[in-house]
Amino acid sequence: MEMNLTIRHTANAGVLINIGRNSLGVDLFSRDPEGLYPDTPAQLKAELLDEIERGHIEALLFTHGHGDHFCPEDAAEALKRNPNLAVISTDEVIGLLRAAAPLGKRLYAVSSKEKGNVRIQFPEGSLELFNSRHMGEAYAGVQNLVFMLNVNGKQIVIPGDAWPDPELFARIGAWSPKPEVLIAPFPLIGLPSNRKMIKKYLKPVHILALHLPRPEMDEQNWAASAKSVCERTEDGLPMPDFGEILGKEYHY
Repeated sequence: MEMNLTIRHTANAGVLINIGRNSLGVDLFSRDPEGLYPDTPAQLKAELLDEIERGHIEALLFTHGHGDHFCPEDAAEALKRNPNLAVISTDEVIGLLRAAAPLGKRLYAVSSKEKGNVRIQFPEGSLELFNSRHMGEAYAGVQNLVFMLNVNGKQIVIPGDAWPDPELFARIGAWSPKPEVLIAPFPLIGLPSNRKMIKKYLKPVHILALHLPRPEMDEQNWAASAKSVCERTEDGLPMPDFGEILGKEYHY
């Protein structure tokens, strides 16, 4: 039986996804060294660490090691609170955590050389993930993981900062052409060229747009431009929810 899906926005691109009685975090803790993107708020971080210590958050997934997606100090603190916490991420992220939190018992690195899909089963669903290039020429060599979750009968896609190309969307579409939620950085759905590629391979029911810059740092009005494109483009894709309030919950 399908259940309602709750997704809580916790950081720049971070979300907490309910999986039955417990939860799973993706890019849950972040600290952007450039100050362009919002970090996990102190009070919210304390709440999340408490939930981890109680065992209510079963696993953390990190798409890649950039500070606006991953804070090693906070992730290491989470493992100190609960050494049985599962963490799945890139070679870089897991290497840092093994050094910072040697008591962690369930750290899983996905090799950057892995070409296929990695599949993981859990009681309330399953996870598939694969390697994808990071967007931007300067970061094309950065290992980035695309996560595809089947949680309580609903499909959730989280591409991290994946390079938007036909191969990316074709691989996601082969897993599920109609995911319940696409959780993506706003440029992925705020550019007409990207939207054309998405439409060719995917028909997401909902879109949650994250990775928005701090309002005071958005001198080029990137967020407003993305919203305008989404509002005026008649391509059949749903109008996204724009994650502008950290701590807010979305129900799908």
